[in-house]
This record gives sequence, C-alpha cells and structure tokens, in this order.
Amino acid sequence: LLLASSSLTLVSSLAEAHRTVEVLDFVRDRGLPVPRHDLVVALDDGVVLVQERLPAAPWRRLTTARIDAIVEINDRFAGALAARPDVPVPPLRLHRRAGPSPSHETLERYSPRSRRVLDQILRLGAGDATDQVGPDLVHVDLSAANVLFDESDHATAVVDWNLGAYRGDRLFALVQTRFDREWFVRSPKADPVETAAAAHLDTILADRIGPDTLRRYWACWLRHQLHRAMRSEPAEVVEWQLDLAESRLG
Repeated sequence: LLLASSSLTLVSSLAEAHRTVEVLDFVRDRGLPVPRHDLVVALDDGVVLVQERLPAAPWRRLTTARIDAIVEINDRFAGALAARPDVPVPPLRLHRRAGPSPSHETLERYSPRSRRVLDQILRLGAGDATDQVGPDLVHVDLSAANVLFDESDHATAVVDWNLGAYRGDRLFALVQTRFDREWFVRSPKADPVETAAAAHLDTILADRIGPDTLRRYWACWLRHQLHRAMRSEPAEVVEWQLDLAESRLG
C-alpha cells in the first residue's frame, strides 16, 4: 500500500479551486470517501491543489467486479448535497440559448458528419429548462484511474476533483466512466476482460437511467470529448468517437 502523502492537481481558477475544496471538506466531514486538501496555491499558469494521497493497491485491469465497486462508491454520493443548493450543477450545454459554444463551433466546422452529430446534440437539448437535477455530489471526471481500490478490489476513495465538485445526478458521472473505457475497447489488442467490463457498465447505465436522459448525458460527454479530439487527436480517434456518438444519440 502507498503511504499517505500529498499530490499536486492543476486547476484553472483560484475561486473554483476554493469552492471545490470547501464542498469536498463539507462531504468529507460527513464521512464520504474523498481526499483532504492541504493547500491551494495560485501560479502564473493556473492553480495547484495539494491533496492527500490516500492508500491504494497497485493498479490492475478493470474487471466487472471493479465496475460494480465504482458504481457502489459513486452511490455513496447520493443526497450528499441536499443541504447545499448553492453548489452549481454541471452544465450539459446541449443548446445555444446561452450563446455560441466553442465545442458547437468545432463540431460545426470539422466535417459534414460532425455537423450531423451536432444537430442530434442540439435536438436532444431543445426545450430543456434545466441542465441537471439532483442533490448528489457529482465528479465530472470519474475515470477508473480516479477511483482507488484495496487488495480485495473494493473501491476506497474517489480522487482528483480538479475539474470541480458539482451538485446533480451522480449517475451522470458514470457515463464519463463508460466513455473512458471506449479507449480500451477500441484498442487493436483489446482485452476481453476490459471489453466485458465496458459492456457490464452499459447494462448498468441502461437499467438505472431512463433512455431519454441517458441520451442527453451521452450528448454532453460526447460534445465535450469530440471538441477535444478534433483539436488535438488524430483523425482515427475523431472517427471512432463519431461512431460512438451516432450509436448513442439516436
């Protein structure tokens, strides 16, 4: 096991960093498995959070049992912010009512195929008055790497909240967990165990999230991920993400 120490996490806004740390202190004081933050420091190019480094077993491949453990620890965030309506929700940004979005513009310019995907995203967001509803604590980067496990494959903590701590539907975070697994599924040497874990999470998402809401959650994540991929990834990565968008948004 790793000894408790500290690690550095970069964020972009000093005010956002302080808000995130305050929210995490609030839920940590109530027994939730998040790290203590010891320091927030502004730098020329951003902000650094010094967070507690919690004990963890060495990383192993993701199995269906570990998927279940991620779902279970995420469920511990249910209702965690019921007393904190001041905490913001993660915006889905599926519409243009608030003005142009850089991600919308990127998808519109990239290709006819990406414009069709953008049209699907905007249709899913049409008429929505609220981005997300719920009293849960939401991690907006819940990749498997941000969940710590013990030697028995029990999830022990959720770390790296550098993109912020939000209030809403905790199940929203699991769609990002599933997106992250697609990198492994699409690998030329895909591990059958990892592929089975991704399929298992698909089943969980379909069982626990209504189909319309699930499509909106996918639209949010894919809008964000496609924007990033189109700016920095090779064309084959963009194409498989467009494949995924077409299969999940229809």
